[in-house]
Amino acid sequence: MSALLRLPWNADPALLLLLAGLAGPYFWLAGGRWQARGGAYFAGLALFALAELSPLHYLGTHELFSAHMVGHIVVLLLSGPLLVLGLPPHLAPTPARLLGGFSGWLRGRTWLAWAAGVGIMWLLHVPAVFDAALASAHAGFSPLPALHAGAMLAAGALFSWPLFGPVPGYHLHPLTGVIYLVTACVGCSLLGLLITFAPADTYQHYARAAWCGTPSLAPDYAANPWHLSLADDQQVAGLLMWVPGCFIYLSGCLFLLARYFGAPDVVSASAQTGHLTEPVR
Repeated sequence: MSALLRLPWNADPALLLLLAGLAGPYFWLAGGRWQARGGAYFAGLALFALAELSPLHYLGTHELFSAHMVGHIVVLLLSGPLLVLGLPPHLAPTPARLLGGFSGWLRGRTWLAWAAGVGIMWLLHVPAVFDAALASAHAGFSPLPALHAGAMLAAGALFSWPLFGPVPGYHLHPLTGVIYLVTACVGCSLLGLLITFAPADTYQHYARAAWCGTPSLAPDYAANPWHLSLADDQQVAGLLMWVPGCFIYLSGCLFLLARYFGAPDVVSASAQTGHLTEPVR
């Protein structure tokens, strides 16, 4: 832990602007007042800041693939869903019309939300794409790291929208939602397995770092504060996607099942009518 805290923080202006741009509109959406679930929204922003601004970001960008994977999981599977869960239950009139229209549009295109959430994880771990994205982070000021992080956050929010969006009448039926999450878990597991058992030099960014004597990947374990070889680091990254990643999806399944068995009649009526179950004020 002390070795991690000695690493620098990230003060990328584009990321700071993105955070500010997400924090401010909450009160516009909520009609200028704090509402229930607001804590979830700002917890999502706090986790996003932790993943993208803290020393964890430096470690993942420069030294450890496993740390980079932790950041991906936090942004895509925690921050994005929390932003959606934290949207105000009683929206101001203009946001209510906008988000209601978007929810209705997306309800007929649920496959698009699923493809965004699962597809971006696969796309960003194509070795050539992965190495190019990290190379941009070493090229001085560039908007690409903020675009990379923002795309993951948006994909996580879009994936969660059919399950937890602000208009309950457009939610997937909980049992359909379980299938939605389980299939995403399968996609996550397959990618995690591929990364775990791929050759250790698949991701050239970290292979070059090890060759150049990056301390965290140094062959001399006495000088390596994390006690990870290049191969071990990649295997840990794959296992993180496979096990904790799937655990998050399956936790969502349990949440949906608890909601369904707790009030099946209300859930079924909401799913059939496609209307709000809570008044928008």
